[in-house]
Order: sequence, then C-alpha cells, then structure tokens
Amino acid sequence: MNGLIAVNDGAVELKTSVMGMKELIASFRFADRVMSYCAACPIFGKNWSCPPFDFDVDGLLARYDYAYIFGIKMIHGKQALEAHNTPKSALKYSVWLMDNVNLKLLDILHSLEVKYPGARGASGGSCKICRACARIDSLPCRFPDKMRNSIESLGFDVSMITKELLGLDLVWMKDGLPPYQVLVNALFTSGRHDEIIF
Repeated sequence: MNGLIAVNDGAVELKTSVMGMKELIASFRFADRVMSYCAACPIFGKNWSCPPFDFDVDGLLARYDYAYIFGIKMIHGKQALEAHNTPKSALKYSVWLMDNVNLKLLDILHSLEVKYPGARGASGGSCKICRACARIDSLPCRFPDKMRNSIESLGFDVSMITKELLGLDLVWMKDGLPPYQVLVNALFTSGRHDEIIF
C-alpha cells in the first residue's frame, strides 16, 4: 500500500490492526454520540455515504466477524509546510490531499473485497467519487457498487480507534498545516485473513 500512495515531498506510514467485530463495537462504537457529530455537519443528509441511512447499520455490522483497520499517516514535507502556512491555504491543501488519498484507498478496498468475497470496505470521511452527490437532488447514488460508508458514519469513534488500535494521535490544524494528517479505512470480513495486515 505504501508504494501506491505518495504525499508530494512528504512521507506515508501505514499502521494496521485487526479486531473481532463484536469487540470493536463494544469498545469503539458510540452511535448516538457520533451521530450527533454527523448531524451537526453541513453535508448531513446530502451525501449517500453519510447519515441518515435507509438501512439498518446494526444489521450490516452483524454480518461480519472481523475488522481490519488501516491507518494512513500522511507526513507533510518541508515544501508543503512552507507553502501552506495560512489557515485558508492549509485547509484547501489538506482537504485536497485527504480526498485524493481516500479515492486511492477506496480502490484498494474494492480490490480486497474482490479477493475476499463478502467483505465490505469502510472509507474515511464522506464519499468524493462524484463532484456533487446525487442525494442533493433526491436522486439515487450514481455508483452504489463503488461508494462506501465511512467508519465514523457507522457510529465508530475514529479518534479512539486511531489512538488505541493504531498508536496514532490525531492532530488538528491551527494557523497552517499540522505535521501530519491521518486517514482511517477498514475492511469488514466474515472470516479471519491475517495476510490482509501488510
């Protein structure tokens, strides 16, 4: 995976973990609290990857026995840190970076779903396959076979997962870019496949 993702003059580190789905739910899923964060987001109800959903999340998660968690730590290089040293520039660059890396990770998740039939990926953040989601116009998803819900939209506390399972602290933007950004994806499977952990 490291060779598939590049961050301009920076570096990428991959952290992985596996946990039983029941344990992941018991330890890291706080659906009501996380849903309150989603409800406060400006794209709530405007993107098919985000809540509110027209399916039973508990029923979806109950299909799987294991969760393979992938944390991508994108470390900003000197050029990026110097070029994006204002809040506006840093925000624009970090959103661009997250969106592009997330699309690459989505391709990787899809390939793992093919390799492990019945598995389902969970992306980081809202879907960005389309420039504007069809949900805005009350239309069905244009790419339901490609779109995946984010881990947080399924009720998981990503900051806890990042810290406790991957050993990474999330850092936030202030005046410019933080030293690094973290993106978390997952693959839910029925059987255990430890070769997934690279």
